[in-house]
Amino acid sequence: MAENTDEKHLGNSNNTQSEKPSGEIIHTPDTETINHNQEAENKEVRHHPNLHPKSKKWKTYFLEFLMIFLAVTMGFIAENIREHFSERKIARQNLEAYRNDLLQHQELYTEYINGLNRGIPLYDSIVSVFYTQNENKELATLSRLLLEGQKNMIIEINTPTYDQLISSGSMRFIENIDIKVGITNYKNQIDHLANYNNRIINTINNQMGEFGKIVDTHDFWNTKKNSVDYTPEMQPFNLNHEQRNFIIAYYKVFTVQVISLSNQMKNLLNYNASLITMIDKELDK
Repeated sequence: MAENTDEKHLGNSNNTQSEKPSGEIIHTPDTETINHNQEAENKEVRHHPNLHPKSKKWKTYFLEFLMIFLAVTMGFIAENIREHFSERKIARQNLEAYRNDLLQHQELYTEYINGLNRGIPLYDSIVSVFYTQNENKELATLSRLLLEGQKNMIIEINTPTYDQLISSGSMRFIENIDIKVGITNYKNQIDHLANYNNRIINTINNQMGEFGKIVDTHDFWNTKKNSVDYTPEMQPFNLNHEQRNFIIAYYKVFTVQVISLSNQMKNLLNYNASLITMIDKELDK
């Protein structure tokens, strides 16, 4: 009986062991929690940033500096090139505008010279009449001559483009030194002519009081004076030696004025033409 009992016990043990095959892992709640924590720790390790990056070599820093330097330098060069072409465009526009002024001046000089040349024989005739003491014999002719000759020669030569070049500083855009010097000298000649003429006019105006005591000018500013055939009424002259010398000297100033202005205008006209030639050559480049 005892043997049978032992055999049954052994048999039950074998059956129990056969129901749990070897190699099978039994997952308990504690085991699953541990595995989950390990996975989380693994993920954290994989995504953790590198707190100790490798330092760059000096060649890398040099290349980065070189690239930045080249970029800045090329930008600077490009800007200079752009400004250069812009300045050349402005210089060309200024020269073209200045050339137009010079052409207008040529027409103005020609008109002035013609008028001045007509004044030379006019004042010579007035001086001759008084010098030969024929003022009363030729009173009608003399009155017309005096009316025509009693004019101040106002000279106006405008230089708008030059004034703009100076005020705006655009003269520096003109690279041709000869043209820049020529433009400056041309303006100086114009200023000299204007100053000279103003001094002559002031001299004449300062003598008008004495002139009015000698010459009857009451009819000079008649409304009919613009008529070609108009002859102003004039009282006969009664000149002493001093008055005769004064009237001759007075009209000699007019003679000197028109001759000098005419010569200066001719010089300006020649200089104007040479300046236009230089500018044309520059514009053709």
